[in-house]
Amino acid sequence: MDRLTPAEEQVMLKLWTLQQGSVQEIVDLYVLPKPAYNTTSTIVRILERKKFIKHKSVGRGYIYSPKISREKYREYLIDHLLKNYFDDDKVEFKKMI
Repeated sequence: MDRLTPAEEQVMLKLWTLQQGSVQEIVDLYVLPKPAYNTTSTIVRILERKKFIKHKSVGRGYIYSPKISREKYREYLIDHLLKNYFDDDKVEFKKMI
């Protein structure tokens, strides 16, 4: 699994909240200043290429939904943090949290 950029994580957080939605629905969940529609659309396509999301055609547009659960990505991040910053030392890691 790839790590997500901060912008990609923000889109995924919105999509996990929606469960499924269009690019416009994702943009609508942002607080001001909202990212541009085209920027969000580009990030959605990147996330689809990374296999984090999938789409289905609806009318002339697409509805996107997560392929990876928020919990699965959270586990991946914790494992990554543990291995790369705590040398797989769970005791030391637990001291920090």
